[in-house]
Amino acid sequence: MAQVIKGVFPKREETEKKDAKPVASFILHISITFSDPLIWRRIQVPGTFTLSQLHNVIQKSMGWSDSHVHQFLVGKICYEPTGKSTVLHEAKRFDENKYRLYTLEEDMRFMFTYLYGAGEGWEHEIHLDEIVPPTRELKQPVLLAGERACPPETVGDIHEYQSLLAAFETPDHKDHDRLFELTDRPDFDPAFFDLEAAKKQVSSS
Repeated sequence: MAQVIKGVFPKREETEKKDAKPVASFILHISITFSDPLIWRRIQVPGTFTLSQLHNVIQKSMGWSDSHVHQFLVGKICYEPTGKSTVLHEAKRFDENKYRLYTLEEDMRFMFTYLYGAGEGWEHEIHLDEIVPPTRELKQPVLLAGERACPPETVGDIHEYQSLLAAFETPDHKDHDRLFELTDRPDFDPAFFDLEAAKKQVSSS
């Protein structure tokens, strides 16, 4: 007889209800898995933010344009916009709009991944760097730091991007100008990250 494994699933969070007391904020380190040099951002987000709101913050901090499907893996549970994603239909799915970060703190410590894009796509590792006590409750997200430009969204995944970077650094390579073509920016610099411009984008989340 097959063994039945009972999962421990998060309770549904009624996001419409106002929190009774101030909630801590979280400082998160977000990086594109397998990027070398590492493409990363460090953000502080209110603990009352839903995963859906965190999705918007990640998009703005990285420089993505929210053009593809996405999904969170927190602990062992998949969260996504229900009814929109075609990813992992066989998995039990949870609506990212209904779960706030402070209710997922324990699971965030265990595993926290953000997947963006169909197919191979872009995997982001999220580390909970710090829990900030709510002595002064955070209302809006804050981008604290980051390095390197966001890859073009027309590139399928980090492995293809790394190949393009290698070509970019080799003047006589046949694909040397490919990044310029994909970004439509002759001044594209993979090493440059405009922190101040990104801060403004994130603060509007």
